[in-house]
Amino acid sequence: MMSLRTVARTTVMLMCFLITTGCDRKADQKGQTPAAETEQVKTSAEYKAEADKEITEQNMDSELDSIEKEIDADAAATTP
Repeated sequence: MMSLRTVARTTVMLMCFLITTGCDRKADQKGQTPAAETEQVKTSAEYKAEADKEITEQNMDSELDSIEKEIDADAAATTP
């Protein structure tokens, strides 16, 4: 039968080992996970350029209606 001292010593050594090895996650040099690197975020200039291409004088009323419907749907979905 193991003594209490042997069990305590083994437990402490095991915990020290687990702490020093840490997680198996791989992070880049900035401390971000690889999934964060692949996320593309548009700048306001990119959104404006896209809007300038898609929205013309001929379709601006329908685009506005579409945006208003989307906002109303989002508001209805978030209202309890």
